Amino acid sequence: MPRLHCLVAEVRGEVVGYATCALEMSTWAGREYLHMDCLFLRDGYRGAGLGAQLVDAVLAVARHFGVAAAEWQTPPWNAGAVRFYERLGGRARPKVRFTLTTSDATPPVRDE
Repeated sequence: MPRLHCLVAEVRGEVVGYATCALEMSTWAGREYLHMDCLFLRDGYRGAGLGAQLVDAVLAVARHFGVAAAEWQTPPWNAGAVRFYERLGGRARPKVRFTLTTSDATPPVRDE
């Protein structure tokens, strides 16, 4: 099974959302975990349970690989996402994210 996954939400044959995830190694914890990089639903499809179904699908991938946790992050200004993840039982852990770029790379997108 591949290590990188894109799970899609479809309504009447139309893709309306997705979740991407990949196995990662935490050197701090000394274990693998599943990192959910992105969860997205188009406007008009939020609040209908599709997001929870996508998170359930991500957790199924984690169980398939035998890892004990799925982790993700969202910017603090995304209050709707924070409420959604808290309703699902997600627990926030404080962390400061840093990025360094190489001199020939495009600067990262600011996610304030």
